[in-house]
Parts: sequence; structure tokens; C-alpha cells
Amino acid sequence: MRQRRTILDYKPDKVERRLLLELFNHAAYAPNHHMKEPWKIKIYEDQSRSAFGEKIVDSYIRLGLLKTLNEEKLKKARQSYDRFFTSVPHHALFYMEKEDHGGYLDDENYAAVCAFIQNFQLVAWEKGIGTMWTAKPTLLDKVFIRDIGLSPEQHRLIAVLQIGYPNKIPNGKERTSIEDSIEWKTEERDI
Repeated sequence: MRQRRTILDYKPDKVERRLLLELFNHAAYAPNHHMKEPWKIKIYEDQSRSAFGEKIVDSYIRLGLLKTLNEEKLKKARQSYDRFFTSVPHHALFYMEKEDHGGYLDDENYAAVCAFIQNFQLVAWEKGIGTMWTAKPTLLDKVFIRDIGLSPEQHRLIAVLQIGYPNKIPNGKERTSIEDSIEWKTEERDI
């Protein structure tokens, strides 16, 4: 866990589909209430990466995330995003079916998918495969959700994970001591 890194720079080599399936099968041992296994995945690779990236940039524009760019800078930004999306061998979009429209059951399922993603990252790292977990406002964009063939009424997008063999591994970053996040309760009056 301490050695895993977020990878920004990938080799062009694809990860074999058989290996990806093996890793996703390992990740499926994530805790999930009532064994619902709520995770769903769309994997964009090869030619689909560019179109997927375009839909994301279109969403950024709709959401006003690129509003400071003039036409020329927006064109360059699109080219830069396309280079990024086509440089990463696989983009995995994780989503789930809504069960109670944002209620407790959806929260449980969301947490399970996040645990699934973390499991995947850890087993992938063991095999020398890097990832980058991204979660942007695009995941809430109803037009984007429809553009990728899902329904904003029925599906919740959770994250996009870039996947591939690292070209460069960044240095690790220290974590804050866990003591700063724990409050010990020992007496009834502490409640």
C-alpha cells in the first residue's frame, strides 16, 4: 500500500485483457452489503479513448470548467486532452445502478465500488500496472452520462481510472499522522 503511486505518465503498451480480468476478479473481494457486487465498468481503449476524451472535454465546457479559455486556447486544450486520453492505454469508468436514488442503499453501494477500485489499484500495482483515480464534476453531468450510453436516473458514475504500465513513477508523498484523525472515547460521558 505504501509503495503504490498515482501514475500520470504511461507506456503505450496495453495490459492484456486476460490480466485485467484476473485483477478485476481479485478486486471483487471488496466488502459489499448483502453481496450485491454493485460495480459496473466500461473500459475505453484503442480508438474509443479519443471519443471518450472528447465527451469529457465537452462536459468540462458545459460545466464552465474551461470558460476562461478563448477559442484558440480551447482548441489547444482539446489537443492536449486528446494527447492525454490517447496516451493512456485504458480508461475504466466505474458506475453503479441506483437503488434508492441517493439514499442509504446507494451510499453502501458507492462505498463498495470505491473499495473495489482500491482493491484493483493494489493488485494492479503488484503486477507493475499503474493507475490514476479521477473523479470530476463530469461524473454528475446528465448529458455526459447519456452520451456514454447510461441513464442519469438509473446510474451513478463513481470514478474514471486510468490504467497502464508506468513510464515514470513519481516519488511518494508523506501522509498526515493518523493520530490527528482519531478521537478516543472511553467513558460514557464521552459520548
